[in-house]
Amino acid sequence: MNIRTIAGLIGICIPIVSWAGKGVQLDVKGIKNPNVLKNVTLYLSQIDKQEADGSERYKHLVTQMADKALRAEGYYHSKFEFNNNKDKLNLNVTLNKPVRLNERNIKIIGEATENKDFQNLITKQVPKKGTILNHGTYDSFKSKLENLAQTEGYFDSRWLYHRLEVYPTQYLANWQLGYDSGKRYHYGQITFKDSQIDQDYLENVLKIKSGDPYLMSDLSTLTNDLSSSKWFSSVLVEPKKRSDSQLVDLDVLLLPKKKNQIEIGIGYETEVGPHLQFNWKKPWLNQYGHSIETHTYVSKPKQTIDFAYNWPLKVHPLSYYYQVAASLEHEDLNDIRYSASTLSFQRFWNRPKSWSYNLGLKMRYDSFEEGNKRHKTFLLYPTASFKRIRSDGNAFPQWGDSQTVTVNYADTALKSDVSFYSIKASTAWVRTYYANHRVYLRAELGYLHSNEFEKIPVALRFFAGGDNSVRGFGYKQISPKDPQTGKLIGASRLATATAEYQYQFLPNWWGATFYDTGLAADNFNKKYLNSGVGLGIRWISPIGAIKFDIAKPVKSTENKNGIHYYIGLGSEL
Repeated sequence: MNIRTIAGLIGICIPIVSWAGKGVQLDVKGIKNPNVLKNVTLYLSQIDKQEADGSERYKHLVTQMADKALRAEGYYHSKFEFNNNKDKLNLNVTLNKPVRLNERNIKIIGEATENKDFQNLITKQVPKKGTILNHGTYDSFKSKLENLAQTEGYFDSRWLYHRLEVYPTQYLANWQLGYDSGKRYHYGQITFKDSQIDQDYLENVLKIKSGDPYLMSDLSTLTNDLSSSKWFSSVLVEPKKRSDSQLVDLDVLLLPKKKNQIEIGIGYETEVGPHLQFNWKKPWLNQYGHSIETHTYVSKPKQTIDFAYNWPLKVHPLSYYYQVAASLEHEDLNDIRYSASTLSFQRFWNRPKSWSYNLGLKMRYDSFEEGNKRHKTFLLYPTASFKRIRSDGNAFPQWGDSQTVTVNYADTALKSDVSFYSIKASTAWVRTYYANHRVYLRAELGYLHSNEFEKIPVALRFFAGGDNSVRGFGYKQISPKDPQTGKLIGASRLATATAEYQYQFLPNWWGATFYDTGLAADNFNKKYLNSGVGLGIRWISPIGAIKFDIAKPVKSTENKNGIHYYIGLGSEL
């Protein structure tokens, strides 16, 4: 026989549950509370399909299961009547007065007596006096109490007694629970195995130490912290309980990362053409956790290579480190032609859940052309950056935002060829609504001041246009021009913004429509704004989000037209 559940069949006043076998259909009437009705339905679904024949035996089984379901919800001594109507069997239920909670005696002894987590569990999870009895709530509380004890290191805990006392004729029930937590276990020896990093550095990664009370979440925190160091490809924490001394020893099994990591990325923009990125990293060089990273970008108009040497501070090896960095740059695109070399020394404070910042000193030498003039500028200047990123951790985040602020200051008194100061701030914001509607917003502002703007290196001036700026325009095509030569010379003011809507039409595939606007000029005047609109596709690939965009100008200060294409890889935050 087949049984088919018919959900949600509701009469004018009284809910009905029905399901049919080969020769009988059962309708349950008289239960108005949807939760109680749902539980009765669940219990009745456990009756074997072969039994659903409408016989007296079947009625007895139905009565038993329905009564068990109702008692679990606090309804005892309910009345059941059956009516036959051709091949339909009606079960009319008359509920008795519900049993309500009276006493709720929860007694905790042992070291957990003063533990606030146990007190909070009792306060939040024990129902108030007068609440209708629910067996599931009682069983759930017992399980939560046992789990809390194990999670917080009360490994010798045990029940002294646990009774659910029900007095159906008085319509009252009592919780009688006694629990002995015993002593709480503490951390014993913490041992690192197979590590290539000095033990002192690893111990300073720990947020726990020997003698601290055990907490299960500490183990996942320890695993995540060591994994985020980028020194290890595998981290496994093995707890070993010593019942004689109420201690938990931790063996931290580590597998070092490979000494060399290589990443390759490709992209395409209309004005730039194809471009290649090649990153080479050595996540650890020695027992002190020093590391090297290089980033190379190659396209026809632009080539850069960056090198950085990092060494962490022993006191906070995950968050604090020094960096010596150098770079070589060359660009020849849209009237912009320059070559530059840089050297910097900076100190970084990284805080994953808050603002990260860095302070340092930069030195750069630029050779560049502006119109028909050629300049060579040397700069030695302090710099500072502040950054925060929040997200759900996914490669294509459904929720997140980021903020970045960078400040530079140079003065001829500090041996620079020109005095200036600049500030640049940017933000991005991502939110997802109703699972497949995603909104991405972005904005940036830049301000540069100098009395000798012509000496400011082109790389420090502002340009707009291209991907992550104003789509619909070529890379760095939005800028003031030299009045004599008509060549792009860069700006002292920058403002751009993006509004983008994305819709998921297939798993891992999103469509996008967007509007970009912005300016790169000598003042913040809306008459200099350029705007573009377009459509795009986002594919959430195994290596990250890959996007393809097509855009055109809708407002151009130079009446530009045309279609521009953009292909990229990476997060928007």
